[in-house]
Parts: sequence; structure tokens; C-alpha cells
Amino acid sequence: MRSFSDYATSPKESKYEYATNVLWPKASTMLIACKINPQAIRVAAIQLERPALGQSFIPVTPLDVVSDPAKALQAWCAYLNSTPAALSWLNRRQKKLTYASYSLDQLRSIPVPNPKSVDLRPLLDAFQELGEAEMLPWPKMHKCAVRAELDDAVAKVLDLDTAEVKEWRERIAKEPTVSGKAAGDMT
Repeated sequence: MRSFSDYATSPKESKYEYATNVLWPKASTMLIACKINPQAIRVAAIQLERPALGQSFIPVTPLDVVSDPAKALQAWCAYLNSTPAALSWLNRRQKKLTYASYSLDQLRSIPVPNPKSVDLRPLLDAFQELGEAEMLPWPKMHKCAVRAELDDAVAKVLDLDTAEVKEWRERIAKEPTVSGKAAGDMT
């Protein structure tokens, strides 16, 4: 979940003012995927050390009502890489199920835990502990110990049954557009 910017670019001279005044203020330390290949994706959200912009990942900025934005972003990064969040990603696909592109409105509609309503500490702790850990791709999410720990933290925050979340993880891994296998062919 913790990552780094893979390259830096400079805008064309004709676009410099737009990039500086419009785009750069939207930079964030957390980016979420705006395109997902469910057969290959490992993480849907990443946390960076310094603000950045992206192409396949877009920046997330919390609303002003969040009292500690840095901690909220880390907790949300953990949440957005969990199984319950994977359900949200899958539910918002439209035309192309196997390599989905998401509009800003679709991405904004993905719910995240509200720090004014719930204690984000279990998610923040999970992020601190697992931020550097490698996650398995979604077709193997049912075997991913890191995602299982994230799911346990989400279950604590949202008061979910951990056995039910485990079942969701197993079912998502078998979903044909995730597994790449025909329905019923889960060998």
C-alpha cells in the first residue's frame, strides 16, 4: 500500500499555468485506481510520502470536516484495499467488466468509514503494520494473509462478522471476471 512516485514529469510550456494552478493543488499523498484489471490488481489505493498526481491513479483529498487528514488517508488506504471495498469497486463497473475504468463520480461514490462516526484506529494500525507487505492479486485474495488482516481491521471498524467477510473474499476470488475462469470452473 505504501508506494513511491515512479517518475516525474513537467508540463508542456503551454500547459504550465494550468498544471500549476489547477492540477497541482489537487495532488495528494493517497491515490486510488481509476482503471482496474480485476485479474491482476493487487492494490486499489496507494499511500505516498509526498503529494503526487497520477494517470491510472488519481489523488484523493479528504473534505475539510476531517480533523486529521493524514491519518484519515492512511486508514482509508487500508480500507480501500480490503475485501468490503473490493465489493464496492466491482459493483461500480459499467461497460467493461474485465478492465474497468471509473469516472470521478463513480470513485466519489465508493464509501469510506467516516472518522466522525467510527474509530479509525484499527485501520490506521493495520496500515502501519501492513503498509509495506505484498498483497496477492484479487484472484488469490482468498489466500492473501495481508488482505485477511486488513479485513479483520475493517470488520472491527464497521462491526462486520469476520466469517462473513472471509466468505466474501472467497467468493470474489471465484467471480469469473476476477478469476478469469468460467462460472463453475473453479479448479
